[in-house]
Amino acid sequence: MFTKTLYGIGFAALLFVLVGLFLPREVHVERQVAIERPAITVFTLLNGYRSFLAWSPWAGRDPDAVYELSGPATGVGARLSWEGDPRLVGSGWQEITEVQPNEWVRSKLNFDLQSAADTWFRIDETAGGALVTWGFDSDLVSGQGFVGGLLARYFGLFFDRWIGTDYERGLVKLKTYAESLPAADFSDLEVELLHAEPLDILYVSSDNSANPGDVAESLAAAYREITTFMLDNELEIRAQPMAITRAWDEKGYRFDAAVPVVMRDVPLTGRIRFGKSPSGPALRAIHRGPYETMTPTYEKIDAFMAAHGLEEGRVSWEHYVVNPGATPPEDWVTHIYFLLSNASSGVPEP
Repeated sequence: MFTKTLYGIGFAALLFVLVGLFLPREVHVERQVAIERPAITVFTLLNGYRSFLAWSPWAGRDPDAVYELSGPATGVGARLSWEGDPRLVGSGWQEITEVQPNEWVRSKLNFDLQSAADTWFRIDETAGGALVTWGFDSDLVSGQGFVGGLLARYFGLFFDRWIGTDYERGLVKLKTYAESLPAADFSDLEVELLHAEPLDILYVSSDNSANPGDVAESLAAAYREITTFMLDNELEIRAQPMAITRAWDEKGYRFDAAVPVVMRDVPLTGRIRFGKSPSGPALRAIHRGPYETMTPTYEKIDAFMAAHGLEEGRVSWEHYVVNPGATPPEDWVTHIYFLLSNASSGVPEP
């Protein structure tokens, strides 16, 4: 009887090994979701880990887990590391290894410093936005030894259910998060982050309604007053005029019409004041065309800043780069600046 039991155990063990050897050594999991936002918005959210915890299916599972971002803010080399309760989220890291703008983001995942996997997002543009596929690929046997690899093959039978369920939850949360952001497609926006340098300016402050006609009339009157003062005092212009927004809400539009100058010690008259233009970490976008067509550009800036997690600072301004009196409207160029309150977020050059 004992001998038969041993034979039975041996046969079962042999069967376990033989079956295990024929199980796949590689596992593949993927899930999809349609998101009603442009591909550039989705790509921006996935090309880094700044917003990862806002939609991750594992966020909140361990309130005491510690997360750390390192490397560049976006693109290849961006890394997220975590350490938490082994029963809840464990520890490990994930790092972006390959990027194809608006199409792919590939990462290497190392969980508990032993099991490695490749994860990726594929972004396909659709008529209504983007179709996002989240994938997972792993060689279960690599680095595991014979017994560990054999057991891993059996565990691989459950990966699609285990990981797939998490991926489904994560993609639903990603969809909700992405669709809470502005809908404008900013893929053609000419934009960069820079440090705005202060300029000496002469300016006139105005309080207006937000009516475009009233604003244009107030700007024109202010620039005439500044120009007359400069001619009377032989002051040299340093750069083209600016309009510095101080407040824009339901109460109206408060702004400074300003002209950068090479300043000398001269007495100020009328409404004219002397000061410095805004300075510090800023976003600059370029609008090309008539001033009255700038609304879509501002909508793109809003969407860009939201997707990159950039927060608007205390002031914004427009710098009118060309002379509208000597240039056709279709060739007008306006630089739009926003001071940033969190410029350390980082944005890649477009």
